[in-house]
Amino acid sequence: MHGNMEKQYEDLGKYFVFDPKKMSPEELFGDLNNFKNMFQQAVIENQKRKEAEEKMRRAKLAKEKAEKEKEERQKKMSAGHTLNINDDGDETGIMDGLLEALQSGAAFKRKRAPRQADSVLSLSQLILDTCS
Repeated sequence: MHGNMEKQYEDLGKYFVFDPKKMSPEELFGDLNNFKNMFQQAVIENQKRKEAEEKMRRAKLAKEKAEKEKEERQKKMSAGHTLNINDDGDETGIMDGLLEALQSGAAFKRKRAPRQADSVLSLSQLILDTCS
């Protein structure tokens, strides 16, 4: 049995290209165990790096998508503030534009300019003049 073990160790030396007379079995199996542990650690590190890269890629895509949606909303909001009336007097699409402005809230966001005091006085004078 001991002879069989020595023969298998010599065959192992030929396979792994080492001198079985210079390297003890304990040293060989220690090196193999060390290699196995380092290989497993490298596999885990590669997996973590791949997951981190995937996470960064997904975050980048989500950020780009959010920026694109924000730009579209800004374009839509800026387009909602203006009415599109054709130069030739055709007023098609005005109701659609008004409804869209009401739905988006753009119609409620405009601030009204305060009235001038003399315009209020002139209105009241006009009413008094028409009544008299």
